[in-house]
Amino acid sequence: MKNILIATLVASTLGACGFMTPAKQYAGDVQGVSGIAVIKGFVGKPFSDDFHATIRGYSKLESSGSGEQKQFGIPGFTDYPSEIQVLAGEYKVQVYCFSGFTSYRPTTTLPMQAGITYLLKCEVHDGQAFVVVHASDTE
Repeated sequence: MKNILIATLVASTLGACGFMTPAKQYAGDVQGVSGIAVIKGFVGKPFSDDFHATIRGYSKLESSGSGEQKQFGIPGFTDYPSEIQVLAGEYKVQVYCFSGFTSYRPTTTLPMQAGITYLLKCEVHDGQAFVVVHASDTE
């Protein structure tokens, strides 16, 4: 029985890896950290009141309207990525904020520069979620 449980856990873990979204979200060769912008979601401490932030999707905003668009995961089935890498530009980012059984789906618009990491943190006030962004140089 113990061996069946272990085998099931290993198979589930390996199967879930197939749904993980790669961080690179741009066409062409891999860019160094000075050529990309990194969007990271905040991961709070387990069992705390902190809201975790993951990325549901994004749209690159172009002068002619929305450009490239991407949606991640299957809600309730797979996890959304906690980090993606994009080229510089302005993006509308859809965030999934959750803590325990409470969740929110705010969006934020970010003008992103290459070489910068944007940490997305969710704050909830009076039943509404807001995305707070902390920018720092990518290491």
